[in-house]
Amino acid sequence: MLTSKFIIMSLTNFIFLFIVQLGIHGYENHEFYVSTTSVDFVLDKNEIQITSQFFLDDVENLIKFQNPNTTLIFEKTSNEDNNLIVRDFIQKNFKISINRKIQEVKYLGYELKDDLLVVFYETKFYDSQIFNIEVFNSFLINFIESQKNIVHLNFKNVKKSFLLTSLNKTFQYSFDK
Repeated sequence: MLTSKFIIMSLTNFIFLFIVQLGIHGYENHEFYVSTTSVDFVLDKNEIQITSQFFLDDVENLIKFQNPNTTLIFEKTSNEDNNLIVRDFIQKNFKISINRKIQEVKYLGYELKDDLLVVFYETKFYDSQIFNIEVFNSFLINFIESQKNIVHLNFKNVKKSFLLTSLNKTFQYSFDK
């Protein structure tokens, strides 16, 4: 009798904690938590065009978690409030250095593609010879434990991909001189 009561109480407590946990997080789980970022060098313009893609619900959940009073709704056409939030998100979580000099990243805008938030930004580079690049990418890593960020680097005929996680948020790559 005591054993069955214990099992029922344990099950009840488990269900209660599970429901509370869902309420605290307030977001749907999906199987993979991943973002992709393409870093494309456009040598004739001396710029680096950067495009990042995120699951929209992950970004919305992060923003709502950080700002509980926010009634953020991403729409097909961007608005000033959302642009400020996304620009801040990019500036806090993405840094790029060329030849060991941190580059200023300029946010250009975003668009929605189905359930993805696609963000566009760029930076200029002024060194005629690029021999080293370092990228810091912490998108969603502090919010979602299993988040993985894939960065694709395209420079001349070099195409490299890097997997960044909570344990490794930065990669460095040196080009042949």
